Amino acid sequence: MNMNTEEKTTFYDHYSQDKHTRLGGWLVVTVSKRIFEFAQIPKGSSALEIGPGRGIFADICLNQGVDYWAIEPNEQMAGNLQKRGINVMRNVVPPVPEMGRTFDVVVMNSVMEHMDTMTSALELAKDVYKLLNPGGKFVIYVPDYANWKHHFFIGDFSHNYITTWRRLEGLLISAGFEDINGRYQCTIFSGVLGYLISILASWLPFGWFDTMFPKSKLLHKLYKLQITFLRRVLILGQKSG
Repeated sequence: MNMNTEEKTTFYDHYSQDKHTRLGGWLVVTVSKRIFEFAQIPKGSSALEIGPGRGIFADICLNQGVDYWAIEPNEQMAGNLQKRGINVMRNVVPPVPEMGRTFDVVVMNSVMEHMDTMTSALELAKDVYKLLNPGGKFVIYVPDYANWKHHFFIGDFSHNYITTWRRLEGLLISAGFEDINGRYQCTIFSGVLGYLISILASWLPFGWFDTMFPKSKLLHKLYKLQITFLRRVLILGQKSG
């Protein structure tokens, strides 16, 4: 992903300026906890997060005694993390920068779908593979295009690489990972209940209303709430020991 100086300065500024509601903030924290539990990151292990944003997952890792590092492309968000004493490198991936060390776990929450192409996604997955210790895990959390459909593109201008369970499974295998494991997640819900909620959310009309009336703040908030309850894929691949 080649970018000029100005683009690198403003990269993902729309995320850094976005503010969560109280409900949205609680959901983001709870989802991050679900990802941490799924990844099974023990105390004393090392974790790298690519795209940490405001550092919610970082707080969970640090509170659990995990040696946490991050790669963040946005200047403002990276600066805020550094002020909190977090080990963060400001860089756009791929390629993954030289870290000078390896990790037990690499986590990407809502990042893979922003890759430009399949080639970029595969390059990133291969770079992560090299960063992992033997037996290390690559954990990915992304929108499920099979449920999102048109919302995948109209909800975020930077979504490019279509993500589904099968595509991610193939991506991980192609990058060298084994023991692929995963589940569908609908915010804090999983299993049959989460699946049903995500189907209902996909049928709601707020996306069309938001498109028809783009200046309506109320409709935009309702649409953001609708997107929140669309289905995600939570999946991991393990590096052979």
